[in-house]
Amino acid sequence: MSGTRSPFPLAPATSDLALVLAAHGDLGGKGAGNTSGHVRLKNALAPLLPEPDVVSGVMKGTPPLQEVVESLPHKRVLVLPLLLSNGYFSNTVLPRRLGLDPNLQQQKEGAWQNVNRDWQYIKLLPPLGVLPFLPDLVSKSIQSTLAPNSKSTLLKLDQEVLIVAHGSTVGPESRLCALQLKDHLEERYGYTQLRVAFLSEEPFVEKAVLTLSGDAVVVPLFASRGLHGYEDISRIMESAPMGCKLAPVIGCEHALAQHLANYLQENRLFCGSVNKRVGSASIV
Repeated sequence: MSGTRSPFPLAPATSDLALVLAAHGDLGGKGAGNTSGHVRLKNALAPLLPEPDVVSGVMKGTPPLQEVVESLPHKRVLVLPLLLSNGYFSNTVLPRRLGLDPNLQQQKEGAWQNVNRDWQYIKLLPPLGVLPFLPDLVSKSIQSTLAPNSKSTLLKLDQEVLIVAHGSTVGPESRLCALQLKDHLEERYGYTQLRVAFLSEEPFVEKAVLTLSGDAVVVPLFASRGLHGYEDISRIMESAPMGCKLAPVIGCEHALAQHLANYLQENRLFCGSVNKRVGSASIV
């Protein structure tokens, strides 16, 4: 990190702790609309967290993550990767952008890594795709997609569900994270008809949707409604059977902000308490 001032000025610090939402960034998608997904999540999450100042940046696009972090006057900086696997971007690109030691890619939980300025410390958190609340968030998304107006707690566990992840041709992490999510959903909740397909590796989602039943649910395992979460999924769903339901992109689920706030508080990542009075904050 260069230590130069960013052209993207931030509001004055209200505490010595900042939470940075680190997104991949999307240079080609039209589905995100006028407000990026990481900004919508930041706006939903900030009222739930009484202590840290919440900001966001991207590894591709604007505002550049490195410049956002360099502009922070806070003594402590938590960085939460809005990534759905612990692959190349989580383990290599993100630590490099933050100026962390490349030999410390697998950080010990709770370790603060010193960067250029000797008064500031950065803690790199696990990516969204491996956080423990993700199976619960996905299960609730499936059920609300099936019955959006129902208040029943009875889960439809024999529902056919296709989880769509990015996949990769250079590493197994994206595939393994998606398969681990499938295993958790089966073991924790008892789902019996879960499948996983990918954009970039077999089994490809284009072929998988052709075999779905008319009442199946497709769950896009992406962080935003951008190039993959909106454009690719929308195109692929044109081939799906009539009646097949599309769940929200998981990074845009309205409950994500509250789940993240609870996770940060339960893991004692900062002092203070989650503002339960604003528990209905949503990503819109």
